[in-house]
Amino acid sequence: MIIRILFSVLAASLLSACSSGTTVVLIPDAGGKVGQVEVTTKGGSTVLTKANESAKAEKAEQAPSEAVQLSGEKVNDMFAETLAKEPMAPEHFRFYFVTGSANLLAEANAELAKAKTAIDVRKSCDLSVIGHSDRVGDNSTNKGISLQRADSVAKALTTLGVAGNCMDIRYYGENDPAIPTADNVDEPRNRRVEVEIR
Repeated sequence: MIIRILFSVLAASLLSACSSGTTVVLIPDAGGKVGQVEVTTKGGSTVLTKANESAKAEKAEQAPSEAVQLSGEKVNDMFAETLAKEPMAPEHFRFYFVTGSANLLAEANAELAKAKTAIDVRKSCDLSVIGHSDRVGDNSTNKGISLQRADSVAKALTTLGVAGNCMDIRYYGENDPAIPTADNVDEPRNRRVEVEIR
């Protein structure tokens, strides 16, 4: 989210600098969330904290204008070209496994089809396939299982037509749980492969 805000704000500033002064607009991420931006000149500062809030800095010696709420339509009118060039947010898919196994569950087929569609829509050749395990057994064994799980998902995607060289395959064993647990706790949500499509 921070990268998107900075990109959007920077783009907004650059595009509006052609008129008198610089206009900064705080643009929300795809989920509607925003951070905070402080517009500062030698004359003072204005803090933007809401989606589509804007401030204008006319001159370096003057304080920026007070924050003004712009409509979504106004923001689109001002920055449509820049917003159209913004990269899509990554998509995430999860695949789950029976304890001690690298075989995909039957319901994985529907999720694999969704992942393949997302890859096709993006024309992506930039995927992470990351294997994980729960904390049942020792970490060395769990690292091996998490690699097997990542390989299993990668092979399934390859069967659907995804190029193997587009996948970065990693594995963490029990070291990055979705749900933190004590040792030897059987947690199905930790026995997973996460696929991120960029």
